[in-house]
Amino acid sequence: MKTSRGTDEVAETIRQRRVLDLGELSERERARALETFEHLEGGDSIEIVACRQPGQLFFELQNRCGLHFYWWPLERGPLVWRVKLGKPAQDAQATVAGVMGADHQRLHELWREFELEVGFCQIDNVHRCLGELSLGLRRYIDIEEAVLFPLLEAQTGMDSDGPTAAMRSEHRAIGQVMNQLKKLRSTRDCATILQAFDQPVEPMAFFRNHCRKEDAVVYPLMERVFNEAEKREVLSLIQVFEI
Repeated sequence: MKTSRGTDEVAETIRQRRVLDLGELSERERARALETFEHLEGGDSIEIVACRQPGQLFFELQNRCGLHFYWWPLERGPLVWRVKLGKPAQDAQATVAGVMGADHQRLHELWREFELEVGFCQIDNVHRCLGELSLGLRRYIDIEEAVLFPLLEAQTGMDSDGPTAAMRSEHRAIGQVMNQLKKLRSTRDCATILQAFDQPVEPMAFFRNHCRKEDAVVYPLMERVFNEAEKREVLSLIQVFEI
């Protein structure tokens, strides 16, 4: 398993992780979360932890901020719910490519954190990263297959030989990686985990190449065929997906 970023940089990212525990998500705690979000700089994020499903907080954020926030589930109960709440960078584009690209970057950073934690054999953190990666990759693929691709195919009449078919085929390969991630959460042996990813092409390199193809073909096509109202609706569907 090869690391393309320096460990000092990744370690600094981990140290800077901010966590806000909202307990039972009372009205007061939700107000605290909204205030904390307002004070985030563009491009920053915070992890929200609660002991109940945080859907009400999501809708309050959506009512106040519209499409101008990222909501990424990290853990979905039954005892703990965790969400990464992000503020888009000032130059971030409110497009499908921009929103999906932000999620891709998040998953890429999470993979680098996973590599570092394996190297230090911090097994509890390794398992946390594996869980977040598995959930994040699954959500990314489900958004495309349940929302984006069907809408694009309906709008264009795209057939089974089109670009979405090729992307679905690659999703199967990414799904195999997700299955591997899930299995590794049952081991506490760091050497076994390292060996599982000791291969010529790391899984996230394949995922990055997959995303580049979508950036080059699929997402620009969506920009061309959807009108502005349809684009906003698509972005809202992405944002609210499996909150």
